[in-house]
Amino acid sequence: MEGIELSISGHPEVYEPSNDTFLLLRALGNARGRALEIGTGSGIVAIYLAKKGLDVLATDLNPHALRLARHNARQNGAAIEVVRADMFEGIGGSFDTIAFNPPYLPTGPEDTTGDRWLDASVNGQSDGQHFIRRFLSGLRENLTSRGRAYVVSSSLSGFPKRPPPGLAGRVMAAEKLEFEMLRVHQIRWQ
Repeated sequence: MEGIELSISGHPEVYEPSNDTFLLLRALGNARGRALEIGTGSGIVAIYLAKKGLDVLATDLNPHALRLARHNARQNGAAIEVVRADMFEGIGGSFDTIAFNPPYLPTGPEDTTGDRWLDASVNGQSDGQHFIRRFLSGLRENLTSRGRAYVVSSSLSGFPKRPPPGLAGRVMAAEKLEFEMLRVHQIRWQ
């Protein structure tokens, strides 16, 4: 992470930073401006962006994640604002950088662990693209004209074929794992 060292604590009901998280961090190397991270979890991405000098708003629905992100921000001397929100709902303004590591695993009722918050962090519903589609549909109102959005996908679920009208995308980073290919897509205005 280009010379930025972070100390991140965990919580049993919060998604632990993994290969997808670190791939997203690598793709954010040129991030700038006002930033939003949706689904912050431990806060590692938001904290990294704040340490790079960005003004960061981090959101999550999981109350354990909100407390953990605040704790990790204090532990790393990072100034981030952490609020409870569902995707873009209740978020005001536009952002130059928007990051999202969504729940992307295709899942059905039989795939739950029984832990509400951990299930919510990985279960992307039947095709794995539900949250990616919701994210893409909110970008037009929340991405500045020169902004960039970054979203993680897996070969297990794929990625919607077309971004919303007026937006274009490209793969910024990819990593082959044993059972899947992870990708970070950058979305911007055309």
